[in-house]
Order: sequence, then structure tokens, then C-alpha cells
Amino acid sequence: MPLVTRERARSLFADLTHTAAVPLDPDVLLHMPRLRQHGHVFFGDIAVRCYKHKARWMYDERDVRAAGQALADLHVDLGDVVDVQLPAYRDIPERDPEEWHRPDWRRTLMSWMVERARFKLVQENRPYEEWGDWRAIGDNGLPGGLTWEEFVAYSSQARHLQNIAGTRPLQLLAWNGETWLLPRAYTELLDRWEQREGELVDQARLCRCGAQGPYSGDWRKNTRTGYVTLCPPCAGESSQLYTGHLRGVLYDAHRRRGTRADDYLCRLCKQSPAAAWDHCHEHGYVRGPLCGSCNTREGTGLPYLFLRLEGAALHLLECRGCLEQRTLPRRFHTAVVRAHLEQTERHGRCPREPYTREVEHDHGVRRFELECSGWHASRWTKDVTAPEMAALVRAFVDAALAAREGQPSPGPATGTG
Repeated sequence: MPLVTRERARSLFADLTHTAAVPLDPDVLLHMPRLRQHGHVFFGDIAVRCYKHKARWMYDERDVRAAGQALADLHVDLGDVVDVQLPAYRDIPERDPEEWHRPDWRRTLMSWMVERARFKLVQENRPYEEWGDWRAIGDNGLPGGLTWEEFVAYSSQARHLQNIAGTRPLQLLAWNGETWLLPRAYTELLDRWEQREGELVDQARLCRCGAQGPYSGDWRKNTRTGYVTLCPPCAGESSQLYTGHLRGVLYDAHRRRGTRADDYLCRLCKQSPAAAWDHCHEHGYVRGPLCGSCNTREGTGLPYLFLRLEGAALHLLECRGCLEQRTLPRRFHTAVVRAHLEQTERHGRCPREPYTREVEHDHGVRRFELECSGWHASRWTKDVTAPEMAALVRAFVDAALAAREGQPSPGPATGTG
């Protein structure tokens, strides 16, 4: 099988389709959206399968060439257009979870429009009480007083607002004064994509025992050879529980080599087979086996969100260096301070937790901006020195360790002003 890298596949596909009638986004071959759900990348109704080789995702060159040629040859009469009949927008709580995850390109277009209209009102700093019927569709077909120029400009800044099935619909979408129009051949292509993607997801969500997993792909596990579908009982049966036998061992030590991470269950989510040995990059000690998703959350995800996962802090403290020094890796320090400020700071008597973000770091002092979204909205700043941050991190670690041992937690560190 002639496997090629994602970069090579993208270059090859772009060359083959540069004259295609349908606007395409070759970058999906790099970003591989919905890989977890079904293991393919879509361009219209054409699915290009993804392969994992030596821990790298790749493509069969023959598949890329076949897809590129088919799309280059696709005839689209730009003068033969149809009414796309966009549905009314519904909030997520109003939708069935199964329905929410199923592909629906018309619903996606409407969601893009509503999201942009909402963002525009937020940017204008208008109180929610003045938004009125902001979802109402205007004479130009867009909600919330949105203009076409604003919609396109915003969409160009966010990848998820540009692409449907590897194509760029906004380059073909047009308003005739009464309804939205798209070329007939293109709408038929997207309709076929909905059906084909649904079929692939339904096939991929079946566990080996025959149980059917959620449409979101939560049972899909990233292994060294690719994604497999395992229900929680089957995942537990196929993997060993990690008992800490590499605690205190350096990641590069000979003792770790030859011990496969994928023989174990992820010690963080406790549902998926592990894919890698997670380790502390500051001290070099092994922390434990993690699945691909949890390893990504720890390494490149938002620290603030990672620390909110059950067991996340104790996992980081599997590093002997962090444990002995009662600290966490540096990239998590700001997240600890942010959480502390949101728990302790308030705008007057407002009971709501403020939203907090770091806005400045100068000469050992970090400045955080806090924003309260209560009835009398307000913003203010809080400065935290390096010693104060170190004290807050140590208090956070002590609290996590005390909770593990079932001991009374020490009080929060003070001194942040």
C-alpha cells in the first residue's frame, strides 16, 4: 500500500483539484476532522480512509488520487440553482443528543449565521435585555441585523465556520431577496455526504460484542494501529490496570523501555486503552499510561480545563519531582491562580463567579482581569506576585493530596491582596 504523509496528500490533492467547480478545502487532509467518529476524511460524498502507521496518520496515495480526479471531473452548472430551505434554529438543549451529532448541512449553515449574529451583539457590549428578537431573519436572510460582509469576514477567521464535508459553501451560497440558493449539483453532493457519513459512523460505533456506542464516538479508542470501538466493559477486559510500578522511574530509563503503554487502561479516564507513557517534561519522571485523548489534553489542551478533570492533579503528582517539591509543571500555575480567583473574588455582593484571564506578565507579577456577568456587569484587575503564585500552587497540591488521603484539607493560601 503506497502510504503518504498528510502533507504530501494535501499537496497532491490540491494539485489535482485546482480547477474543480466545487470550492474545496485541501487542509482537511491535515486536520482530519471527525477522524475519531469514523476514520475517514470527506470531500463531498467521497470518503478518503485514514491509516495509522508507526504512530503517524497517513493516506493511501491511490485513494487521494481517485478522490481528486473524481472531484476535478464533477460537473456543476452554476446557473441551475435550488432553494436550500434552511431550518429554524434550535438551541442544543432543545435537540435530541443523537440528532445533534448527525450530519445536517442545512442546520450547520443556519447555526453559523446565528453564532455570528450572537457574537456581533456581544462585541457591541449591548445588554442581553436589549437584544430583542435577535434571531429574527432580516430582509437579507441573516439574523440579528447581520450583514453578508460581516458574516463572511467572521467565517474567514474560524475554520469550523468555513467547511462542510471538505467544501466551502459560502463561496456558492447566494440570496435572491427571498431565499438562499445553491447549485443543484452541489446540494445533491451534500445530501449524499449526509447519508454516507451517517453510514460510516453507524458502522464504526459497533463494539466487538455487538453493543452500539453513542454517535459522538465516545467509545472510539485511539490505539497504536488506529481507532477501535470498545464499550467500557470490553475496554476494561482488554487492558491491564496500571498499579504505579514505574513511579519514580525516568522516562528515558532502560527499565521503562519495552513496557508497552497500550497493554494498560488509561489511568485518567479509566475507559480507553492507553496509547503513550505520559511523563513530566520538567523533571523527566513517568506519570503513567494515558490514552491519546487524555495525553493530548494534558500536553496541549487548556491547563484550566485539564485540572478540572477528576484525578488530573493527582496524575500530575505521579511525577516524583513535582510531588517532592509540592508543585505542578509551570504551564499549570496560571490555571491554579485563575481557579483560586474565581472561587474567592466577587463583584460586590454578587454571588456569581467572575470569568478570569491573565492579561499581563511583567517583572514577576501576573495581572489578571476579572469580569462579572451579573446584573451590574463589571471588570477589575488583580495582581499576583511570583511568591503568591507559588504559595497558591503549593496549597492546591496539598489540598489534592489531603483529599486523596481523606484528611482535612488545609485552608487556602492567603496573600493575594
